[in-house]
Amino acid sequence: MKEIMNILLVEDNDLDVEILHRARKKMGMPGTMVRAQDGLEALDILQSDDLRRALPSPFVVLLDINMPRMNGHEFLEELRKTELIADARVFVFTTSDNPVDVSKAYAQHASGYIKKPSNSKDLTSILDALYAFWAKCENPSPEYRNHG
Repeated sequence: MKEIMNILLVEDNDLDVEILHRARKKMGMPGTMVRAQDGLEALDILQSDDLRRALPSPFVVLLDINMPRMNGHEFLEELRKTELIADARVFVFTTSDNPVDVSKAYAQHASGYIKKPSNSKDLTSILDALYAFWAKCENPSPEYRNHG
């Protein structure tokens, strides 16, 4: 049985969302994908019990950097300051390969930094690697997360 990888996709570009959705579907990747259009919406989803129901645990956040209202760096800063969600696993998934963006993301404890590919073959390869990594990871139990 395949491991389920639930994703909170924080992305303002509709085309990128559709491409990722189609790639996951084509690969038969199990799990839920919930979209937030910017960092503010993502924080709302993660902090609201009603909105979180659409995003089952465990989950991973795929985060774009360049977004309106609240960009990826601002989101990471707020996320890490918010006790109940501070330990969320976040992979930056962006077009920026600027070394400053990379450094800032890792300084805010991003789990990884992935430059968006320019073609579907590379996207499939990235999703395969991310999924294989996710399938090998042990997830903390809810009891540990609430008391640890």
